[in-house]
Amino acid sequence: MERKKIIALAWPAILEMLLYMLLDIVDVAFVGRLGPRALAAVGLGAQIYFSVLFVFSAIAAGATALIARAIGAGEKQKAGRVAGQALLLALMIGAGFGLVAFFFAQEIVGLFRFEEEVRQLAAVYLRTAGTPAAFALLLFVASGIFRGAGLTKIPLVIAGITNIVHIGADYVFIFGKLGLPALGVQGAALATAFAQTFGCFLAILLLLTGLTPLRVSPDDFFRLEFGLIGKVVNLSVPAGLEEALISFGAIASSYLLAALGTLAFAAHQVTLVAESLSYMPGYGFAVAATTLVGQSLGAGRPEDACRHAWEAVKLALLVMGGVALIFLFVPELVVQLFASDPEVIGLSALCLRIAAFEQPGIAIDMVLAGALRGAGDTRTPMLITVFSTWFLRLPLFYLAVDVYSFGLPVIWVITVGDWLVRAMLVASCFKRGNWRKIQL
Repeated sequence: MERKKIIALAWPAILEMLLYMLLDIVDVAFVGRLGPRALAAVGLGAQIYFSVLFVFSAIAAGATALIARAIGAGEKQKAGRVAGQALLLALMIGAGFGLVAFFFAQEIVGLFRFEEEVRQLAAVYLRTAGTPAAFALLLFVASGIFRGAGLTKIPLVIAGITNIVHIGADYVFIFGKLGLPALGVQGAALATAFAQTFGCFLAILLLLTGLTPLRVSPDDFFRLEFGLIGKVVNLSVPAGLEEALISFGAIASSYLLAALGTLAFAAHQVTLVAESLSYMPGYGFAVAATTLVGQSLGAGRPEDACRHAWEAVKLALLVMGGVALIFLFVPELVVQLFASDPEVIGLSALCLRIAAFEQPGIAIDMVLAGALRGAGDTRTPMLITVFSTWFLRLPLFYLAVDVYSFGLPVIWVITVGDWLVRAMLVASCFKRGNWRKIQL
């Protein structure tokens, strides 16, 4: 019964993540046909855009924890009020991000050590996708709201519709169909922005019209409640800092790895996209752990919360072990989906084979970090990320690239070690059980 409950929450979240990752995967697959420079430009522009977007979407972490507690305690009206305030906060922050992307895209991309053509194309991507970022942020936060209420199938449906729109728009805008000009890199960014905006309006419509069990009234959305916003922010800031450290760590990694050259960087981007497929099961079981831990604590059942978390870890390890076998034995079949250049494929396949050994660490870290967030402990995962990213991964990247001039495969060996350390730390913190005492 317990396993069925976890799977029922996890599988829609897994498919949802797959569909949202397709936004980036389809871009890379289409743009990869335009050559290494276009591929590197989309990789850089998308990394900056989504890195910042994911930092701010941490608003959903605070909202998810509060909504899960409220639902567990039977307080649906309070859950709607929390959701409305989280959406209002997302709208304000997203508008600010859009202004920065519009006016400063060139300066931001100029910080990276790429050839001029790559920087120019990446700036176009960032400005085009980033200007309407408020809609993307609203979409991500709305999805987190549904998950906190245990309604994981709703964001899955929204993601499915969004991706149908995105794939069609990508084909039209990138290659110039239906009488439109071929926009290349800019077309990829335009398709992403268009699809996310469409998904945003669909999610907000469902919340405001009461077509789902969780309803947000217009007053909840348009009227500031500083007490609730304060609670959302208090829980979201550590999660946002964690995401910022991950995202800016990825950007810093790109800065360091750019020294390896355009070919190696393109291969790295392809490997990252292929590797990201393995995050889906970890993410799905993390969502299940977050929701069930939060709802169990809201109902006053901490032992159920603990049992749900460890069962989710077991399931994640089982599924991600299968992913590891695919990466280990047939990596070429995976990377060929995203690149056509033989040199890029060869280097990416080697790195993906190394990434197979990340899978157990990713499974444990993602699920138990999700369980801690569901309990309201957003600080512990953040502290683990601080240590792992900034005191382990990045210094070792620097030594590997700038000091010893190692190649890209060594970077992926370091990444395997990084995930192992994270898994050990988060498991130790969860076993101590301090999360049981948190009051929201």
